[in-house]
Amino acid sequence: MTTTEFHLVRHGQPQDAERLLGRSDPELTELGWRQWQSSCAPLTWQQLYSSPLRRCADFGQQLARQQHCSLQLDDRLQELDFGEWDGQALAQLWQRPEGDFEAYWQRPWQQVPPGGESTDALLQRVTGLLAELAERHRGETVLLLTHSGVIRVLLSWLLGGQQQGNAHLSRVALGHAARLHIQIYIDEQGLHWPQLMGLFPAPTDCE
Repeated sequence: MTTTEFHLVRHGQPQDAERLLGRSDPELTELGWRQWQSSCAPLTWQQLYSSPLRRCADFGQQLARQQHCSLQLDDRLQELDFGEWDGQALAQLWQRPEGDFEAYWQRPWQQVPPGGESTDALLQRVTGLLAELAERHRGETVLLLTHSGVIRVLLSWLLGGQQQGNAHLSRVALGHAARLHIQIYIDEQGLHWPQLMGLFPAPTDCE
């Protein structure tokens, strides 16, 4: 039996943080840089992967230079594609007379953002990536720089979510630079056994 460990860290505060940021690509704020640094500082790892979006990749490139290691960008670590809603102010989305954003919030497994990506598609691409990396990096620790939606959908998967309700959205506080620790055992038959090791809140020492 072998084990692969994963640290998934949400990006620090970006510009336009009051907007729904899926594939929208703003830069980090100064606070966002400090949050990244504070959250990642205590971690040790051998492999580094990042979402290609700037709020993750910019820090990943800096970290790779500091640690003299390679950085792999992977589209599967991107945030959910919110389609027509992407980049819009959250306050305006909640006030839409159609009620479609509220319906999505209440039933994210059944509703899909107009022109966007389903929650199930997000789950499939992220769990597929973890399975691939668990095999590729057996016995190692992997740092993944990613987004809130990726971490939330993995929490639902780890805790046996039935792809209904919105507990992974409404019942989990996940601030900027919060992180999730997972390990995946691979047994003698090649089966994967994921395990939640910890969920760590956003850092408070960099305001």
